Amino acid sequence: MTRQTAAKWTARYQAGGIARLSHPAQHRQTMEETRKAILTAPLWMPITKWSSRSIADALGVSQSYVARTWDPMRSTTDLTNELAAEIQGSRPGLVGLLVTPDYAVIVFQLARNAESSQPAHAGPGLRRSLRTILAADLIRDQITETADVNTFWATVKSTVEADTAIMAVASKTAPLPTEVALGRACRNADDWQSLFSLFVNWAAFLPPHSLQELETELRKWARAPRREFAWVVPSTTDPNGVRGPTRSAIRHHGPERALADQIIVTIRQGVADGLLAGGDRITDRYLAGRLRTTRGQVRTAMRLLERDGLFTVTTGHAAVVPVPTTNDVIETYAARRALGAMVIRAAVRWSPEARQSVIRSLDELKNYASIGDVYRTGAADIDFQNTLAEASGLVRIAPMLQILADHLRMFIAVMGLDYAYPIDDIVRDDQRIFAAIDAGDGEAAVELWRIKMNDAVAYMLAQLPSGKQRHQG
Repeated sequence: MTRQTAAKWTARYQAGGIARLSHPAQHRQTMEETRKAILTAPLWMPITKWSSRSIADALGVSQSYVARTWDPMRSTTDLTNELAAEIQGSRPGLVGLLVTPDYAVIVFQLARNAESSQPAHAGPGLRRSLRTILAADLIRDQITETADVNTFWATVKSTVEADTAIMAVASKTAPLPTEVALGRACRNADDWQSLFSLFVNWAAFLPPHSLQELETELRKWARAPRREFAWVVPSTTDPNGVRGPTRSAIRHHGPERALADQIIVTIRQGVADGLLAGGDRITDRYLAGRLRTTRGQVRTAMRLLERDGLFTVTTGHAAVVPVPTTNDVIETYAARRALGAMVIRAAVRWSPEARQSVIRSLDELKNYASIGDVYRTGAADIDFQNTLAEASGLVRIAPMLQILADHLRMFIAVMGLDYAYPIDDIVRDDQRIFAAIDAGDGEAAVELWRIKMNDAVAYMLAQLPSGKQRHQG
């Protein structure tokens, strides 16, 4: 027995005597919650540094306890042995993930008569991505809104390459379409976790960029998993009619970029909580402590943010919270106006799945607007614009627009209560832009976008100190 365990039970005895020690249900619940927190760590721990040690430190348990919780991932089961035998001679390729309130299901395509491939080393990034995928099943009980899963399966079927079979593995018994040639359901939670060891063996066939994108989307969804999660690997058709993966319009989300995004969120939250203000210096030591990572990794991420123009890094490895100026606002909106016009013209040709993602983001915006939440509606407005950018398929322009969205978020955070763009105007503008794109009228949508940008820049300039002085004068 460790000293920590002895101290814990001694404290319980001192608090309530023998009776305090005889609550196995309460103890079991606590252990179950801790186990769940360990298995879902890839969804909430900083992406650049999570390990059995950092998770143990964050949860106040021993490192060996974390390792024991991961034991099912290192084990083989009848299910994994059966699947390994079934796909022998095939090349498994990740196609999609669906998480509903009742089950999660991972979908692969199996290319037959595949050439033999040397086993690939499954590095830390790939292992973390696989753990993130399996962790999603553990928070499906938080989903309160359901959607039509037929859209997911229709997208899967349109994405799968010709002459390949579809394999689906569900965390529980789940309805699967007839097109699924190999479908299996896990008997219990350990069965589901044991899939990790099987997927690691498929490392040679799992594109890292697809796993990173899925991991990023899962982490974003896990912040508020109210709706079902559906993701299908982006695909395209070449001139010969062969379908395959293509580059996503979303910017690359490696560990450094993910940490940079977390730094932005940390600074914005610090401003919202009144702990930081425009012009304050934030050191790499402070950020490393808040994000449970190293100062070296923070410095790398800070350089990315400085390159994007989000803030300036000073001597002593400190970042300065930006104070938006008139020129900053005008320049940012001028760039967004021009890039957004290009995105909208391209979005007129969006795919059915891209259109569906835009509808979901618009619904999210209207939900926040219906309850009068000014700040979440504003954030959902920026998310709607980013989703439009992704739907356009412009792999260079869309990420630029997303970086400019980070500038706006930072401006709005620093301005605080001074910035509260009218909710009704946001909903009206976004609905009109969507309707014009959906009708195929790109020029009308571009004009509506320009009006939206002009109104937004006028409003933001009016909230700056210099703008208020002019207004009062």
